Amino acid sequence: MNRPFFALLLAGCFLTTPAHAYETVDQAMAHKDFAAAETMVRAQLQANPRSAELAFLLARLLAWQGRYDQALALYGGLVLQEPRNADYLLGQAQTLFWSGQTDGALAAAQKGLTLAPDSLELQRLHIQILLARGDEESLAQAEALLLLAEQRFTPEAMEDQRSRLQELRAPDTGFSPRREAEFGLSYEHLTHGYAEWKSVSLEGEWLYAPRRVLYGKTRLTERFSLTDEEVAIGTYQPLGSLYDCQLEISGSPSYEILPKYSLFGGLTRKLPDKWDASLGARHSEYSATYSNLYNAGLGRYFADQRLDYTLYLGKAEEASETYSHRLQWSHFYDERSRIGLYAAAGQETENTGEPGPNQLVSSSVLSLGLVGRHWLPGDRWALSYELWRQEQGDRYIRWGGALGIRLHF
Repeated sequence: MNRPFFALLLAGCFLTTPAHAYETVDQAMAHKDFAAAETMVRAQLQANPRSAELAFLLARLLAWQGRYDQALALYGGLVLQEPRNADYLLGQAQTLFWSGQTDGALAAAQKGLTLAPDSLELQRLHIQILLARGDEESLAQAEALLLLAEQRFTPEAMEDQRSRLQELRAPDTGFSPRREAEFGLSYEHLTHGYAEWKSVSLEGEWLYAPRRVLYGKTRLTERFSLTDEEVAIGTYQPLGSLYDCQLEISGSPSYEILPKYSLFGGLTRKLPDKWDASLGARHSEYSATYSNLYNAGLGRYFADQRLDYTLYLGKAEEASETYSHRLQWSHFYDERSRIGLYAAAGQETENTGEPGPNQLVSSSVLSLGLVGRHWLPGDRWALSYELWRQEQGDRYIRWGGALGIRLHF
């Protein structure tokens, strides 16, 4: 065979024979060549555009290639046409989960399970989504569902889910107790001829177990030319896996401007998707009257940030109720440092120091502030700081700041 003829024959073989010649979509999928399978399915859809089976297959191929938006558009149409098709809901839930939309994935999986409660794939996916959410409530649900699934199917069928749950439930062996103390000063200037406010404080905090804290504080305060000493002690304690409570008691031996004693109790509940809700109540007894302050809050973490809203309801003796609102944004950086901005508006009751029924006075308030804590390298010393400005109705405007030096030992 002469060389020119052999070269032409060899070139013809390369030009006419593709690297992967699949006769069916199944062959392409078996080789995980999803792009080739997609091309073949799209060609078949051109000839049969109303085929739900082909649209379902195309949606799966798109999802497997990471083209989630296109896949979800197809799944949306399929579920709209057949809302009771558990296979469509499974595919939709999988794609939502892979794209990071856990709330939508959970809703689709739960809807699919109402139609096909014996579906092993839906059961696995449902538990997997709950494990991925990671909050205590979701983990508790996943654990309960996992026990039922292991009884209905086999433990081997849920081996991956069980391993992941055990990994998430493993105790934190890296915990170490932490003790901190802080010395702080504050100063506020008041308009309309009122004397400045000043305070000196010393506080300590002991984290002796995960989520268990004891703390104490002593403070010397001067307001309206009246001086008081105050001592407070408190604790944070877990109540199960979802709840944390705070209890605090404080008292002043002089109680010229501060409460004679004050009691506080608060409860925080963890919610799914990095949300939490809180409730609290404080009762304060003064020399001639008393007041109650209630709060309800809602907060959420967003990566290294957090947003909090708190509603306050105050009720002083023989006075009408007052309401105020507070919104705070916080940014966390390094390992333990943070900075935040807050705004508050509404009504507030304060102690004027005057004897008799005018001791507690309510007025409208508007305040803005910056607050934070910056830990220095070495995680031993930190600076706590706060700057604020508050309008107290037409009585006065006060602005000032606080600075604290914190020691970890």
